[in-house]
Amino acid sequence: MSSLKLVVHKAKTIEWHPGPFHSSQPNLYIKVYHNNHRIFKTKALGRNHNPLWDSSVVFPSQASSEILTFRLFHGSLGPDICVGEANASVQDLIEQSCSDQGVCLDINGSKGNFQLHVSLKAATVQAAVVQMTEDRSKLAIPSSLEGIRAPIETIQGVNSSAQFSESFKAVLSALENIVKVGDELAKVHPYAKTAWTLLTSVYKIMANQHEMDDKVIKLIEAMAELYSFAKEADLFVKKFKHVEDSIMNITKKTQDCAEFIHKYSEIGFLARSVQTPLAGTGKQIEEMTAELLQLKESFDRAMLVQTAAMAASLGTRIKIIADITEQLQDSSKPQFIWLSGVAGSGKSTIATSVSQAFRTLRRLGACICFARNDVQGSDPTLVLHTIILGLANAHPYMEQAICSVLSRDSQLMGATLERQCQELLLEPLNSVKQHLDRPFIVIIDALDECAQDSRRTMINLIVNFFPKLPMAIRFFITSRPDPDIVGALREASSIHEQCLTTESEDISMYIHMRLDAIRRKHKFHALWPGAEKIANLVALSGNLFIWLVAALNLVEEAFRPSKRLDELLKVPFREDKLDQLYSLALESNGKWNDPEFKGSATIILVTIALCKLPLTDRDIDSILDLENGLTEKVLEHFGAVIQWSPGQPAHPLHASFGDFLRNSSSKTNPWFVNIAQANKRLTLGCLTLLQKCLRFNIYNFPDSHLLNSEVPGLAASDLAPGLIYASRFWGSHLAETEFDEEVVTLLDSFLKSHFLFWLEILSVEQDIQAAGMALQVARSYVDGKGQNNQCGIFLKDAQKFVSVFAPVIGQSAPHIYISALPLTAKESIIRRHFLALFPHLLQYSVPNSWVNLEKVLWGHTELVTSVAFSPNGEWIVSGSRDNTLRIWEASSGAPIGEPLHGHTDWVRCVAFSPNGQHILSGSADRTLRIWDAGTGAPIGEPLHGHTDWVRCVAFSPNGQRILSGSDDRTLRIWDAGTGVPIGDPLQGHTGWVISVAFSADGQHIVSGSADNTLQIWDVGTGAPLGDPLQGTGWVSSVAFSPDGQHIVSGSDDKTVRLWDTGTGAPLGDPLQGHTDRVNSVAFSPDDQHIVSGSGDRTLRIWDAGTGVPIGDPLQGHTGWVNSVAFSPDGQHIVSGSDDKTVRIWDAGTGAPIGDPLQGHTGWVTSVAFSADGQHIVSGSNDATMRIWDARTGAPLGDPLQGHTDRVNSVAFSPDGQHIVSGSIDSTLRMWNLGVGAGESEHINNPLSSQPSLLPGIFQNGWISLSSSKLIWVPGFLQSDFCLPWCKFVITPQGTKTVKPSCFGSGASRPSEDSNTGLAAIGR
Repeated sequence: MSSLKLVVHKAKTIEWHPGPFHSSQPNLYIKVYHNNHRIFKTKALGRNHNPLWDSSVVFPSQASSEILTFRLFHGSLGPDICVGEANASVQDLIEQSCSDQGVCLDINGSKGNFQLHVSLKAATVQAAVVQMTEDRSKLAIPSSLEGIRAPIETIQGVNSSAQFSESFKAVLSALENIVKVGDELAKVHPYAKTAWTLLTSVYKIMANQHEMDDKVIKLIEAMAELYSFAKEADLFVKKFKHVEDSIMNITKKTQDCAEFIHKYSEIGFLARSVQTPLAGTGKQIEEMTAELLQLKESFDRAMLVQTAAMAASLGTRIKIIADITEQLQDSSKPQFIWLSGVAGSGKSTIATSVSQAFRTLRRLGACICFARNDVQGSDPTLVLHTIILGLANAHPYMEQAICSVLSRDSQLMGATLERQCQELLLEPLNSVKQHLDRPFIVIIDALDECAQDSRRTMINLIVNFFPKLPMAIRFFITSRPDPDIVGALREASSIHEQCLTTESEDISMYIHMRLDAIRRKHKFHALWPGAEKIANLVALSGNLFIWLVAALNLVEEAFRPSKRLDELLKVPFREDKLDQLYSLALESNGKWNDPEFKGSATIILVTIALCKLPLTDRDIDSILDLENGLTEKVLEHFGAVIQWSPGQPAHPLHASFGDFLRNSSSKTNPWFVNIAQANKRLTLGCLTLLQKCLRFNIYNFPDSHLLNSEVPGLAASDLAPGLIYASRFWGSHLAETEFDEEVVTLLDSFLKSHFLFWLEILSVEQDIQAAGMALQVARSYVDGKGQNNQCGIFLKDAQKFVSVFAPVIGQSAPHIYISALPLTAKESIIRRHFLALFPHLLQYSVPNSWVNLEKVLWGHTELVTSVAFSPNGEWIVSGSRDNTLRIWEASSGAPIGEPLHGHTDWVRCVAFSPNGQHILSGSADRTLRIWDAGTGAPIGEPLHGHTDWVRCVAFSPNGQRILSGSDDRTLRIWDAGTGVPIGDPLQGHTGWVISVAFSADGQHIVSGSADNTLQIWDVGTGAPLGDPLQGTGWVSSVAFSPDGQHIVSGSDDKTVRLWDTGTGAPLGDPLQGHTDRVNSVAFSPDDQHIVSGSGDRTLRIWDAGTGVPIGDPLQGHTGWVNSVAFSPDGQHIVSGSDDKTVRIWDAGTGAPIGDPLQGHTGWVTSVAFSADGQHIVSGSNDATMRIWDARTGAPLGDPLQGHTDRVNSVAFSPDGQHIVSGSIDSTLRMWNLGVGAGESEHINNPLSSQPSLLPGIFQNGWISLSSSKLIWVPGFLQSDFCLPWCKFVITPQGTKTVKPSCFGSGASRPSEDSNTGLAAIGR
């Protein structure tokens, strides 16, 4: 197999003959197929008769006769059309790819003729290796690839039968004896079995090997000499008990030799000229031989010494550790072992022992230990990187495969979690799985302590992704039996659960070991403390290991251990024995009668329990403003329950100790502390520390032209960890603090003096989202409370500042001042408060206020077909004709990760699950996909079953079922948990299924079809309820009544129809009255009325119970009525029309309220009420949206401009604070209504670089010169931005001027003598 590089250069001489439904200009792209499997697709280039792609792909090829197929596609509004193709063999393309232009392929297509230029050459291995070596630093893997390029000494094989025979027989004899006692050895030591398994493998290899190298023969002779002690199996077992350390050294070295010989024999002893990382040299064999002889001498010496029967480092639980270790090495056993057990049962102790065993054997791939307060350590991306790094370091083949991927795509480490899993782990490891002849273990300890936001993603990785890795990659997981973990892991066939039960012999062994150490330390008599006390201690522990650990810590640290043990044994048994023991540990070690000690100890202990990341004693001193060294003095008293050493982070001995402190209900305990008061103390401490230590340019940036990521050594800053903690987490502690004027006063002072300096920290720490969270928490904390209203006003403006400028703040701390501050709205409090402090900043004419500034969600490259808000209003999902979905943060408009790839054709519909955790998509590729909303990763495989486009999807109200409708005229119900279809397709429609919905109780389904019918179905059986609900035209709109008992439909046949969801029977005759198609229908919130809008220019109100029209038609519009909606209280109706107006009507009388709402210059296509009924939003064919006061009909502010084509749909978020709009200009836009009446706020810039009035100037918002970042401009200012070296520019918003002479850094035009230091901007 060889790797080939294909380059698709260009197409030329295109003669385009469009069909009646095709555009006059081509929109062309190429798909490349290798042996009928698609391997590549170029970008679509529109309006170009000579497209230039110059795109490449590397792929493996096994034979020169293989065929490559090149297909030309034209992207259109309908399915993309293949307009021609050409075929060529690999051999022909390589032979003809001599020139830079490559091979010219002639294609005669259905829509025209063209020539395609491609080239195909062998991929350069040497260049790839060099690049791989450079790029492997992205995983911080130590360089060890030099051996790939180094010349390998060719080892000439010999056929010395006589020389080989004697040594070979001796080795076989020794190996046979060892194999005989292998099982016995495994019982004694948990990882000895690995060495014996390898030796058995060597036995089989040597038995079939006839060619032998001289040096390898010498190695075998040394092995024979080493194993001369193993002549008798029984004697060997007896000796082992006394010389375990020597035997283990021997087995580890034997393992190395066995692996070497195994690999050596695989390639043949006469054919070793091929370079591989595992090929050995003569010197390597000589070194192995010498080491074996040294071990023999060491073994002989060790036989003279009597040692303990068990290594102290191994501790207890020998049997279960041995069992787990053996299972992890057995490829016939499940790939995952999950050890579940209650808190304190010793899971982490076992995980540590297993980890040490495989680390010793060089089989440990990675070890992840979650901790409850370590939110950062729970980040799934960080966990994935740890696994990738560990596996790359564990084996040269895995290392080479992973580094090779990074050499091709250096940006992959920043890609979505899904893509990293696939391309950095799954694909490279599967490509070398044939070389992984031994297991590599990944340990995931304390999964239950993974942060809640990350836990679901980690469980998804364990259940759905990691099982796809080669069987040689095996997993050991420990956790408490929490319901979500149990529910997911017990259902997975690849996971074997092992429930941890503690044997009394394990407890007894641990007690003996710990008490023996105490006895020797204090020189007690040999029988101390006696069998009776040990038995009582075993009984008192209740087989709970963590209780024993804490109890024996307490004994060991006591001044008089014997007395402390006696006191411990006198404590009566209680069910809450852990809490009982923690109380004893605190009470007996603390100086609780000393008020000063009590005050310090309580806040220090609760801080350790409450902190979001572990803090050192010095950090605790600084945050709590304690005397230096005080925390160290206090913690010296509590070694029994706090793991800590001076200068290192302090951890509770076990997570249950934190629970004990947080949940302590008895106020009589001297260590009791009010949790809310403790959080207040932490909040005040964090803010005080920030005020004391923050300053301008705290990281000492030398230049503003570089991004944070481009500044050497920035990540290794010597900034105090306590200061970083205070910056990131003061908001978290404030959220758990009761209202207090003291907090508000300090908060107000901090913001008005150090707000921008605080953002510097979060910028460099890549945690700018913490700013948004903290400001929102703070605003909720002060709003409507206390006397300081100014603090709330400042916070509101600070939120706007962070929201608009989050992209640049996240990239560059200096540009908080260089870009964000001078471009802030003129009336902004932030601008007025801070700008005067920096007199040399850019002076720029900016808008007066934060109004009429829309959020544009750029990112899709084709039409946006569907959008949806998450149930909590925090996220948006969109589907597009570019075959992808995107997830967006509603508050900032920022894309969450990269596009979700998986569909191979249009994404036609999207939906969130009711709990917001999953996304459902349906596509023209005939499949549905379920995605993890948190990570963007696909869950399971695509849902196959439909034979044509999937047009509509929906979740059931409880989220357990999925419903889909398709152009194949069927509906399908799926299990949302497994993706398995439930029953057969629901057949009955004779046209496309256009719309589907569940009833409110989830018991029924309604579907609307192009066959002019609706059908009601029983969810449980999938059976239709009654006959189809027949219409005479397309069903254009359907809706359930709020109580789920009825359905209303509007149709092209000019009628409205009512249906019973229980029986499927029509309720009465069609509601006739309209004289043109019915475009829109809606139920009133109380189920009593229906409103319909029609192409006959009228609305009608109907009695939902009888179907009788109420009053006359609502006349007033002079064009089609396109959209109607009831207000949330049911008292008003809003309508939008082709006559370019919006009208509000009295739902009780049908009378229009006020004059038409005029302002749009095109058709009104969509209208909606806000959740509180106070506002109306309308979208129009004029590419704008307008917001109206629902009570007066007055327009609020100017039209919301930004779309470049028709606005198709508008919707309010559930909290009424945001609007999302979708347009045929391929964008979504986010609008914020939380500013006040008449205002809408821009929350962020366009989300990708788009052409402006100055094309090519802005790159993702930046104006750059070469690689220097000059200034970042938000999207709403880019179209009229005045470059610093222009005098002025006239724009629709007026004349914009800039005074570069006043500007000292980062945005003035740089010259050789320009001052680019940050010191130039002021202060």
